[in-house]
Amino acid sequence: MSDDEKKAKRPETNFLPPLSMVLTFFDKTFRKRNSKKETVEEQKEVDEKNVEKLIEKLSEEKEE
Repeated sequence: MSDDEKKAKRPETNFLPPLSMVLTFFDKTFRKRNSKKETVEEQKEVDEKNVEKLIEKLSEEKEE
């Protein structure tokens, strides 16, 4: 038997995942990225508020 005959008996099968699997995977990665960005932005806002409060306290102490 030659290679051509073997290939004819067993056709090559390819598996393609359903589109929903692929989309779900990317959706999860984007959600993780977005949540990280949001937490970083929230932390920056909290830090800015803390800095502003500290500046106000220090300026009050200097005035007194």
